[in-house]
Amino acid sequence: MEAEHGQGAMMSSGQLPVGFRFMPTDKELVTHYLMNKVFHRPVPAAEAIQDIDATQFYSTHPKNLVTFSCGEREWFFFIHEDDENCSESAQGRRNIRVVGNGVGFWKPNGSENPIHNEDGNVYASKIFLTYFSGSLRKAKKTHWKMVEYHLHSDSRTEEEYQVQRREWVLGQLKRGNAYNGL
Repeated sequence: MEAEHGQGAMMSSGQLPVGFRFMPTDKELVTHYLMNKVFHRPVPAAEAIQDIDATQFYSTHPKNLVTFSCGEREWFFFIHEDDENCSESAQGRRNIRVVGNGVGFWKPNGSENPIHNEDGNVYASKIFLTYFSGSLRKAKKTHWKMVEYHLHSDSRTEEEYQVQRREWVLGQLKRGNAYNGL
């Protein structure tokens, strides 16, 4: 049994009945979580989504970023970067991101997919990534996947954009069903 979207009361994962899952849509993730984080507004169930620096996130194997319990296969992160790295980050979304000293790398799958608001305007995007272990020359595809949600800068007013000191990304990290330890 899954929780219905748009439910009025938010409960932490420890309070949910057995069988309920946190399964927000792309729009819900962007509108209720990422936008609230970017604009310094309260984030529903904030304790369920860990804040992490991009340098830390992209310097270690994904299995070292999560705690395994109760068969979980999905985790959410607010990933942030300093202003100095934001423009590089925007360009780097479509590039391979090397992890640590050749431990592995995240490779984007395809192009960014737009997320539209009620008016049909694109206000965010998402990109899919797969984690490979080893070096670029000798890589092994793993069962680690990630979806990154990015809010477009034109979704913010100029004042909000100037006040914003960090670029936030919402990362949805997933471990595949045929997990083999990598």
